[in-house]
Amino acid sequence: MLVLGISGSPRGERSSTRFLLQQALEAAVELFDARSVSGATELLDLSKLTVLPCTGCDNCVRRKPCPESEKDDMGLIEGKMESADGIIVAAPSYFTSVPGVLKNLMDRSRTLKMLDHRLRDRVFGVITYAGLRYGGQEHIVDLLNRYALAHGMVVVGAVGNPVRDGPFGIGSMQTDEGKWRTAKDDPLAVEASRQLGRRVAEMTIRLKRESD
Repeated sequence: MLVLGISGSPRGERSSTRFLLQQALEAAVELFDARSVSGATELLDLSKLTVLPCTGCDNCVRRKPCPESEKDDMGLIEGKMESADGIIVAAPSYFTSVPGVLKNLMDRSRTLKMLDHRLRDRVFGVITYAGLRYGGQEHIVDLLNRYALAHGMVVVGAVGNPVRDGPFGIGSMQTDEGKWRTAKDDPLAVEASRQLGRRVAEMTIRLKRESD
């Protein structure tokens, strides 16, 4: 089984969002090992790839290949997403929405939907991070969960302590006191991201066993 993490931040390895995604993937591997299941993770960093915008040509509606895929890395990304059993998308809040490179991926993945819902039944989870304490994180979660549902994916949230822990990996650089920090110093965001990673891994195992 494979859990694919997609980092939608243009900041690359400096990204707090990417750090939280790594925490989720590490927790997924730990759960696979604890269950004695053959499972792995992979991190796909969009900052190192080129994804051109959708041009609205509607080739995908006619079940034809996207012409833009001959010019960029979208074909590679599609293959990674199709091969995954679980997908975690991590995106920072850029003006209360996802960064452009991730939105390009979302739009261009329409091809996978038009070619017989090729992402159906993948387990899906969201991680997000923002500069401000209230910087649009919930909007990112909503946007990405609706994206997953449009593909027929199975959206899950973490199931930690219902009083203390949130269902998604959400954090901020700004503390409650208005000071600044990195994701490494945001323990609630780290723990929520790890819980989400475990949940995605757990559900991939469960769905795989049910399908077998």
